[in-house]
Amino acid sequence: MLSELAAGAALGLRFAPLYAAVTAAAAAALAGHRRAPRSRAWLAAVVVIAGWIAGDGIRIAGSSVPISTLVTWAVVGLAVGYALPALAGAYVGRQVHKGTGYLSAAVVALMFVSAVAAVTGPIADALMRAVS
Repeated sequence: MLSELAAGAALGLRFAPLYAAVTAAAAAALAGHRRAPRSRAWLAAVVVIAGWIAGDGIRIAGSSVPISTLVTWAVVGLAVGYALPALAGAYVGRQVHKGTGYLSAAVVALMFVSAVAAVTGPIADALMRAVS
């Protein structure tokens, strides 16, 4: 069971960085300016989930893996690669006082994705070595 969870986490840490960057930047820009209505948060969540499905969901669609691996992969990949960068960008964008909050939000989300992608690769490799 523990090896299945570790394999799922390793798969989740190997998210698609291009899809994640575009998705997180778009979602952060939607919700990340001071006067953004709260309804934009729902739209940003839809953008994040749709980007995750397009980027990572198709990659695992036909595979036959245990359900615990699949659920762990889904939670880790969605949270680490897509949702956290979008949330960080939206938070920063809401702190900007004069006019360019949406741009700040998008840039922070892009940089967050690239930083996370650089860090998670070695972690995923270590998890896969531990599982094997």
